[in-house]
Amino acid sequence: MKTESNVRRRAWVEVDLSAIRRNAERLAALLPGSRLLPMIKADGYGLGAVRVAKALESTEIWGLGVATAEEGAALRAAHYPGRIIVFSPLPSRDAADIAHDGLEPAITSMAALEIFGRRAASLDVRLPVHLEVDTGMGRLGLPARSSRTWAGALAGTLARYPLRLASTFTHFHSADSDEAATRAQWSEFLEALDGMRGQGIDPGLVHAANSAAAMRYKEFAADVVRPGISLFGGVAAFGEPVVSVFARVLDVREVGAGQTVSYGATYRTSGSARLATLAIGYADGVRMELSNRGAVLLRGRRAPIRGAVCMDVLVVDVSAVPGVRPGDVAAVLGSQDGEEITLQELTELCGTIPYEILTGLSPRLPRIAVERG
Repeated sequence: MKTESNVRRRAWVEVDLSAIRRNAERLAALLPGSRLLPMIKADGYGLGAVRVAKALESTEIWGLGVATAEEGAALRAAHYPGRIIVFSPLPSRDAADIAHDGLEPAITSMAALEIFGRRAASLDVRLPVHLEVDTGMGRLGLPARSSRTWAGALAGTLARYPLRLASTFTHFHSADSDEAATRAQWSEFLEALDGMRGQGIDPGLVHAANSAAAMRYKEFAADVVRPGISLFGGVAAFGEPVVSVFARVLDVREVGAGQTVSYGATYRTSGSARLATLAIGYADGVRMELSNRGAVLLRGRRAPIRGAVCMDVLVVDVSAVPGVRPGDVAAVLGSQDGEEITLQELTELCGTIPYEILTGLSPRLPRIAVERG
């Protein structure tokens, strides 16, 4: 675990790039008829989008998905050459930059299609676009149930401007929890595709499945799947862990019974104890919900968190962990000497989802790329 780049760190995140590649390859093998469009928005789920993109270059992916034009531009600035789809563009602001950077926008309304069409015409470029169809998410996209109404207008706009419909997609809202709703969305999506074809529109490649859908409904994999959290170790029954979080011990002290710990004095020792203070806190992304509930690993053994997590530090009880001293490394997430604190464990303790744990790791924690196995 100790590497040249973390020797002087107070706390850091390690990102196992080889595990990301293996997770992508495992998913591709599971869905051999579909191409992969990894979603690396929010700076690669907090792991570094450029780092993740370069790790995936050796795998057979169809492209990469981001949320914003700025995220796409950062990948281009790092010389990523492949397809980059911007799924949440602001058309009036982003159209010129998207076209200039060779990005491909998701189209979520007829007004957006018109804006991108005019911009493509003014730049004399043929712009690939990706049409979103709303089948129940209720946030973006042309409504599936009225496809026979808007399909004619869509055909006219596509014919009028130098646009190429590269793909048509929808997004499942409850693929991890509601089979009936997911199947209903898929049926609505197929009807919308039929409405488009009835107006002579080739929808291009078709995609709907995120990580949850790809795991549960192979029949909905279609031409492309859009994995995100499954690539980064966030699906308990699939793939390998990718992310580890480490912090150094700042101080170790012996205390007697009745010692209060941290803000609010929410913990008081019942007897003599040995406490260690770690150089990591909620400003680094350690959730407050772990106060008096979570644990870290020190010397391969669990050390429970005592008291409230502070902004920059937290305190753990190392009474049962002999030999702990300042400078030792604790695992806040990940493995150490055969023991493990999993992303799923933290998710459950915090009452949240793995996406929020990963994207909540703050920029103050340097990301260090590793290759394991």
